[in-house]
Amino acid sequence: MSTRKKKQQLNMRVLIGSSLVTVWIVVTILAFNWSTFTKMNLLDEIEIKGAVIIPAEDYRESLIPVLGTSIHDLDTRNMSLLLESHPFVHVARISKKFPNKIIVEIIERKPVALLNMNPILFIDQEGVILPDLGNVNDRIVPIMSGFNSARELYPIGDQTISQKVLESIQLIDYIIDHYPLLYENLSEVTLNSNDEFVLILANYPTKVILGSERFNEKIEILISFEHALPKDTGLHHYSKLDLRYNRQIIAKVRV
Repeated sequence: MSTRKKKQQLNMRVLIGSSLVTVWIVVTILAFNWSTFTKMNLLDEIEIKGAVIIPAEDYRESLIPVLGTSIHDLDTRNMSLLLESHPFVHVARISKKFPNKIIVEIIERKPVALLNMNPILFIDQEGVILPDLGNVNDRIVPIMSGFNSARELYPIGDQTISQKVLESIQLIDYIIDHYPLLYENLSEVTLNSNDEFVLILANYPTKVILGSERFNEKIEILISFEHALPKDTGLHHYSKLDLRYNRQIIAKVRV
């Protein structure tokens, strides 16, 4: 093939490629303009995912003001921050689905204990205070009692200011992560008259006195003690288990 023919073919390929790119750009612009003209890109659908405790409709209502806005103009970051201002929303992520829909993915805060005060408050693993809303009462969680009940210590949507409550939450968090069966059997976490931590187990019940320090170590001792018991015996066999002493348990058998 001659050099002239090769050059002609190359020019033809460049011309065809350029034409296709031009056609694609024109079609894209026309499609965008058409959707704008026909209002197809105005937000009219909000899908909520991850709503368990709080009804999805409650989250959707907070976003109603953006309905009818061009999906291209939506500030998803500000919308996420708005949702995250709700006390039960830990993280919110919003994605656009063209032409007229957004998908809201929510991770809710999960209460791990109930603060025994009036009105009832809940608290999550980070010590954030949660109000009694939605389906939160459907969750069975241990009660925290005997703590300072001054309301200013428990700002809704923020971490508690009470150091004793934070210590208690750290203890509960450790139990959840390492001994979930013990958490399921946990009925109450309380302070006695000496400001010592006491666990009340749901079965029968059993009182476990932890004292005021080295909680994780004492929980491990408690679990080791339980595993060493005969098969037909459990922690419920005892009315009181005192772990305030160095690496030992003083047990009172249930009469």
